[in-house]
Amino acid sequence: MSEAAVDRILDALRLPAGALVLDTGCGSGEMLLRALARDPTRRGLGVDLDPDSIQLARARAQERLAGRDVRFEVRDAGEVTGRHDAVLNVGSSHVHGDWPDALRALRALVTDGGAVVYGEGYWRRPPSAAFLDALGGATADELPDRAGLEAGVRAAGFAVAAAEEASDADWARYEETLAANAERAGDPDSLTYARRIRDRRALAEGTTTLGFALLRLRAGG
Repeated sequence: MSEAAVDRILDALRLPAGALVLDTGCGSGEMLLRALARDPTRRGLGVDLDPDSIQLARARAQERLAGRDVRFEVRDAGEVTGRHDAVLNVGSSHVHGDWPDALRALRALVTDGGAVVYGEGYWRRPPSAAFLDALGGATADELPDRAGLEAGVRAAGFAVAAAEEASDADWARYEETLAANAERAGDPDSLTYARRIRDRRALAEGTTTLGFALLRLRAGG
């Protein structure tokens, strides 16, 4: 996503003073740190199973939000309980199972009337067999189309308050960066990964099949 798109979503969060913000599958903590930086009273918890990412998140928090109430834990997202004023899950629905499971889990973790920032992939067009093969053997039922994503959001008890879409330029920047980083790593697995990205983008439908939406959701109640 563009920096401007992320900023628009996070700037519009309307949370009470002292709000507790949870990030499930937080990675290196960037989204949570940005959300907390917008209000000095906000508190945060980020969980992820990757210890290297959590170590990086803790270092970033110390550098950017020293003295703030923010914790990063190596922890399964399924073990987190309680209600939070806002929950973030961006590109990490897999930590809760599949994407419908993730939406249900997020609804259980956010207060009634609270906010969720949810980033999810979707099919812009039905994926071809060649495209799925180039993704490494993905299946068409792993993701919804855009209408199906919004239907799943409503079924989980949310309303869409705002939406941002990754542009073709966003995708190009993201995937070219992934491929270039893998090529710099230089090991056989990384080179195979980079080649798969470039081969997929070279397909006739390689840049028009996969989409990504960053949604700000409002929990009903």
